[in-house]
Amino acid sequence: MKKSTFNFIGLLIVINCMPILNASSQSKQTVDNLTAFSKAYGYVKYFHPSDEAYALDWNKFSAYGAKEVANCKNNEELVEALNRLFAPIAPSAKFMLEANRSAYNVESLNPSKKMGYKEVYWQHNGVSFKMRYANQRNSPYKSIRVNKRSEEDRSSAIGNLMTVVEPENLAGKEFKYEGWAKLEPFSKGQGQFWIRVDLGRRKVGFFNNSKDNPVKESQWTKFEIKGKVDSTAQGISLGCFLVGKGTLYVDNIKLSYKDGDKWIESPIKNSDFEIEEINADRNGKAKWNGIGNGYDFKIQSKETYSEKKAVKIAYKGDVKVNKGEQLFECQPAFGELIEKELTKGIWCQIPMVLLGNKSGTYPASDKAELDSLIAQVSKVKVTPDDLYSRIGNIVNTYNVFQHFYPYFDVVDVDWDRELISAIQQSFTDKNGADHQNTLLTLTAKLKDGHINVHSKYSYKHIPPIMWEWVENKLVITHVKESNLSLKVGDVVESINGETPSDYFTRVRAKISAANKGWLNYKAGYESLSGEEGSTITIRVNAKDYELTRKYTKDEVLKAGTIAPRKYHFYNDSSIVYLNIDLIEMDTINHFMPALEKSKAIICDLRGYPNGNHGLINHLLKENDTDSSWMLVPQIIYPDQSKICGYKEHGWLIEAKEPYLGDKQIIFITDGRAISYAESYLSFIEGYNLATIVG
Repeated sequence: MKKSTFNFIGLLIVINCMPILNASSQSKQTVDNLTAFSKAYGYVKYFHPSDEAYALDWNKFSAYGAKEVANCKNNEELVEALNRLFAPIAPSAKFMLEANRSAYNVESLNPSKKMGYKEVYWQHNGVSFKMRYANQRNSPYKSIRVNKRSEEDRSSAIGNLMTVVEPENLAGKEFKYEGWAKLEPFSKGQGQFWIRVDLGRRKVGFFNNSKDNPVKESQWTKFEIKGKVDSTAQGISLGCFLVGKGTLYVDNIKLSYKDGDKWIESPIKNSDFEIEEINADRNGKAKWNGIGNGYDFKIQSKETYSEKKAVKIAYKGDVKVNKGEQLFECQPAFGELIEKELTKGIWCQIPMVLLGNKSGTYPASDKAELDSLIAQVSKVKVTPDDLYSRIGNIVNTYNVFQHFYPYFDVVDVDWDRELISAIQQSFTDKNGADHQNTLLTLTAKLKDGHINVHSKYSYKHIPPIMWEWVENKLVITHVKESNLSLKVGDVVESINGETPSDYFTRVRAKISAANKGWLNYKAGYESLSGEEGSTITIRVNAKDYELTRKYTKDEVLKAGTIAPRKYHFYNDSSIVYLNIDLIEMDTINHFMPALEKSKAIICDLRGYPNGNHGLINHLLKENDTDSSWMLVPQIIYPDQSKICGYKEHGWLIEAKEPYLGDKQIIFITDGRAISYAESYLSFIEGYNLATIVG
């Protein structure tokens, strides 16, 4: 049974967050000010149902509000600042000194005429409000204001035109990817050509998405990307996507590789879009796919660069009207308050239920004050080089977990203390790289392998070695460069002058992991990774080696090793090996007659399944009826108090023929197998379908 509040695979803390302030050492009052704001921020954002709060740009407000309260000299000034900040978006919320606490006047929440009003309040299945991918189809996570109609745009962030090319003659060679595109006049958004070299096992080699050179013109413009195809390439994906709203035309795609001094074109079927339509999903037979909810992909002849046809990518929108219907029965009572001490001596009273009609929620804020706040918030510049952007990120991160993270009962962490520590560290941090480390250290305390912090400072290059801990020694397991005197089996004595143990202690402190297997797997890579061209010095056999980070992990892992197989047949097919990390379900289905005749099946799940959990259907004798495989908490109160219940979700796998469970089934696994892999193996273990090794 797995509790889940939102997709932690999707907890993507993007550091895109404002001029550097001289903030040497911060006072206790400053930290108290920011702590109080952080808590008030979460209470109003997720539990106060006013129309004004619902429409606010909360990401920018987190930085704006932090700056507004930071320099308050005492609690009196802080109370004044909090009331001034929140009045335009939560006019019924009150902030006060402890000495001034009094009973809240609930009658102030009643309009003079109640006709047409309904009670408005928040309900959360997990959380989706202001979350990335919040409106994805089929998401189990949902946040709504009950009795408030709203529109949800479930459109994808991009409309992506793409195809996949076999590497063939391109592996290890320079390439040139070209195309022509134009935006329709007055389009909002931009186009971006992209190309990605796929290395297998969901690893990526060369990648460029033209983020620094987007399509913004309304006349046909040529775009070009040059690079080198990784020698271990298993596929090349390429295309062009439209970001945001508008219309983009694409024509004359071309991919070439360099042979000596000449550029040789590598053929792509329908590269000029003259001979067939575009698939609306990945399952069609056409060469090109159009992917993205809310986007339309068509071959048309009105706007072309050459010949008769070109592709048109147009944003249409995928809007769902939310009528504000209850997600579950539980609800707060009218007059119920969030009455909490935000920091020592500062209290809040925030209504959880308001009356609302088509015109808005009552009481309405002062329009001039609201317009002024929105204007000020809109001016906030987002950059991690700014102190208050960094603190804004901390505020957002703290509150998502404080109110919705379902595992505090099993994680030994003082989350309020970690908030204070991260705020203090933000004053010391100077740039995005420092800030990323602060966010990593903060979230690592939660010990959840789904948590990731990504930014441009997430460096991916490593030196020409890999290593692992073996019997309490750090041992080199892969060597990429043959001219190095290092060899597999060498023991590392120091790293940048530190003992390996001390070095890894610092690395592990920034990794969120629920178990030692995943922690050690991540640490093995993170301990080596850094900015391309940077160096790391290791001591082996009393000799120092300065190694340059210039390879991808996959390039080093494949050095001198046998390429992994998707499948293999042994002993006249009586034993079958399936690499669950690589093999597709279609391929498994193709081999089903051979699997049925085999005596033993070895399933290698040292990694992440490739969408092939349909194999479990053939290992079951009876249908899976467990509807509570995942439990999503139903929340109406802050700080995860008085949780209403749990929304149950299950895979409900049906047993299918042919039945393969009468054979010897073995699953091999290791520390990499988390999330989807864990779920997969939970069925194997729970129904005793196979022997699990590892």
